[in-house]
Amino acid sequence: MKVLHTADLHLDRSFEGLRNIPKSLAESLQKANQEAVTSIVDIAIKNQVDLVIFAGDTFHQSRTSIRTQAFFIDEMKRLEQAKIPVVLSFGNHDYYVSERYWFEFPDNLLLFQKEQVETHYLMTKDQEKVAISGFSYQHSWINEHKLSEFPTKDVNADLHIGIYHGDIQSNGQQSYAPFSFSEMKAKGYDYWALGHIHQPQVVSADPLIVYPGTPQGHTKKERNLQGVAIISIASGHATVRFEPVAQVVWQVESYSLKQVASLQEALTVITDHLVNGNKEQGQLLLKELQLTDTEHLGDEFQRSYANGELLSYLQTTVMSQTTQETFLFQIKLVKNSDEQKTLITADPQLLEQLEKNYLQTEIFSNTLQELLKNPLFTSVVTTDSEWRERSIEQADQRIKEDFVIQEDQS
Repeated sequence: MKVLHTADLHLDRSFEGLRNIPKSLAESLQKANQEAVTSIVDIAIKNQVDLVIFAGDTFHQSRTSIRTQAFFIDEMKRLEQAKIPVVLSFGNHDYYVSERYWFEFPDNLLLFQKEQVETHYLMTKDQEKVAISGFSYQHSWINEHKLSEFPTKDVNADLHIGIYHGDIQSNGQQSYAPFSFSEMKAKGYDYWALGHIHQPQVVSADPLIVYPGTPQGHTKKERNLQGVAIISIASGHATVRFEPVAQVVWQVESYSLKQVASLQEALTVITDHLVNGNKEQGQLLLKELQLTDTEHLGDEFQRSYANGELLSYLQTTVMSQTTQETFLFQIKLVKNSDEQKTLITADPQLLEQLEKNYLQTEIFSNTLQELLKNPLFTSVVTTDSEWRERSIEQADQRIKEDFVIQEDQS
């Protein structure tokens, strides 16, 4: 059986952190969410999948615009024409209220409408009987542990899939259907399709448990995305690969002006770098450029940066020279103070790998065990996925402020 699994599309969500954007860019961004859905449907049809799963937060809010509803229904009808069934659950953002939907969902679309766990069955084109267990949010939070409601694997089904939108239990304040991976594994399912965490994570190989992450990032924190997960499932074994669908790509990069001797050269070098930067054709690139080694360019450079002139000029110039496909949304000047930092001799990729590990909910929660036992801390901090990602990002900044990581050159 082949499944396309996606989650956290957040249709109708705006792209955050952008100011003074031109009208043409605003129009492109409005289309980007819908183009991502079209791409998902195209991939499902191209791969001839047996099932498409939307594991919660397909929409950004529970009261979705009529236009977005109509568009999504039309795309699901394309899957109906291709004889591909769809399973849709609702998450904490798009929690289900039936009275808010203006259209009938097509016959190929199976909805989880209740917070009580249900199991539905379908037959694949290869005559495999598949059990699918899941639930939906009917409110913007679920404090209860939902895994206890899931049945163990149905022995009369060829395959059993679980759909779960939530996060592991980290403290008593968890509001998004807290669970543990050990309890999830004990159910004996062939695959768990998760949602809620925006960064892609393969959290278990046996059984395969996957957060596909959001397929389209809406903030600069939502980078390094994988797209949608294509899952191949056989009894007792499953594999995953990803296909990208993002129409808009966020990028944050550092660029040195150490070899630049004048303001004129600086402007030319920065422009050329932005115009000729690596980018997949057809994608819109939203870029933050962190400039280092700028002190020698003097007060005029600093002044034009501070009053926004440099950013404004580069935005217009780069947009025109990249046929509206690259937008510089921010420039930051980063002081080069490496000589004051502590040297750590290690693989330069060490920090990135450590951060990926700590983004895993279980590892992060285990690290904070003592802190999470403090009632004062848990009364004022909700350690959800956004807080975890923000903490890792702040830790990354602090480490880079104080340390330089490089390989031993001897």
